[in-house]
Amino acid sequence: MKKILAFALAMVMVFALVGCAKTEKQSSSATPTVDAIKESGKLVVMTNASFPPFEYIDSEGNTVGVDLDLAQMVADALGVELEIVDMDFDLLVDSLKAGKGDLVAAGMTATEKRAEIIDFSTTYISMGLKVIVPAGTDISSFDDLDGLKIAVQEATTADIYAQENYTNAEILAFKSAIDAGNAVKSGNADCAIIDMLPAEYMTANSAEIELMDGLLSQEEIAMGVAKGEEDLLAVVNEVLEAAMEDGSLDESFAKHMENFVM
Repeated sequence: MKKILAFALAMVMVFALVGCAKTEKQSSSATPTVDAIKESGKLVVMTNASFPPFEYIDSEGNTVGVDLDLAQMVADALGVELEIVDMDFDLLVDSLKAGKGDLVAAGMTATEKRAEIIDFSTTYISMGLKVIVPAGTDISSFDDLDGLKIAVQEATTADIYAQENYTNAEILAFKSAIDAGNAVKSGNADCAIIDMLPAEYMTANSAEIELMDGLLSQEEIAMGVAKGEEDLLAVVNEVLEAAMEDGSLDESFAKHMENFVM
């Protein structure tokens, strides 16, 4: 009996040592997230394809945009394929936290509240909130918006800003910035608050809607990775900084500004 117990104890010690060795081996890598992505052979990028020029659906049904160009550069740097997952904007942060993707690239503002949940990359563009109004409107100042029907994309900083600053307004939340802009076109909303570049896109060739002068707020746009994935964040930052320095980012914006038609 004693021999059996001794043998069992010895085996437990062996398995424990093996387990420790495996744990030590797994944790010894300085780039665990990057290693896992390379092993899987793909970089899973989550976005909301209704925010041109950052992300939108082109005439052939492909998900394209500035963010997807940048995401492709990250995938190329890692030597893997790019997989794009399109979802509602309000699901992106929680989905990243839950490990449903590797990267959020969605024209996302790096807010303090979001930074408590995920980590943000280097800022690659500074923007702000703009107001879309009907052409020839009597609305002359931002103060005039309180009490009106304001269209926004739900769960965005525009939504938050409208809720906090226009307490007498009726806030109409839509799934996309395009839908918010179209609500003004159709007369279902008095105005829309969305980010600068999409707002410029929507009004550039429209005789029905126009932009109010000035910005409601200034915002910093960045990509997101899950907390603790510093190795992936380092690759993303390296790609973004290179794209800003070599002109690739400017070329991407110019391309999608030309290609996108409301």
